[in-house]
Amino acid sequence: MSDMKLGGLVFDRGIDRITHARQEATGGLPERGESAPAETGARAQLDTLLAQPSLDDVLETALRPQLEHRELMVPARFRAALDDVLQRLGTEAEAAPASGADADQTRILNRAVRLLREECGLRDLVQMYRSTLYQG
Repeated sequence: MSDMKLGGLVFDRGIDRITHARQEATGGLPERGESAPAETGARAQLDTLLAQPSLDDVLETALRPQLEHRELMVPARFRAALDDVLQRLGTEAEAAPASGADADQTRILNRAVRLLREECGLRDLVQMYRSTLYQG
């Protein structure tokens, strides 16, 4: 192995001493009353560094669906809205003519009403099973 020296350290036999670069201590502790409160010093800088969005935050925001009506995330409000839509579609389907140029629209409305009734029935069944499980 070649004899490598760097600043008094010889690397062929390991470090045999530790050297310190002494710097003059320009300041000690601040005088009493001159220092900032502990929570206002480095904490704000740390918060600004940690508050920057990471790649995971950006991806999560991009993939999250944009909800226009967040109140529909509550199950009771969703069920009320579903019942309201079913009632309105049922009224429209009954008022639509059975023949003529709007027959296709009437058929589509009737199918939508039928599917919504089936969905409501399945949700009622799930609720019944859930309450049965809660009762034991």
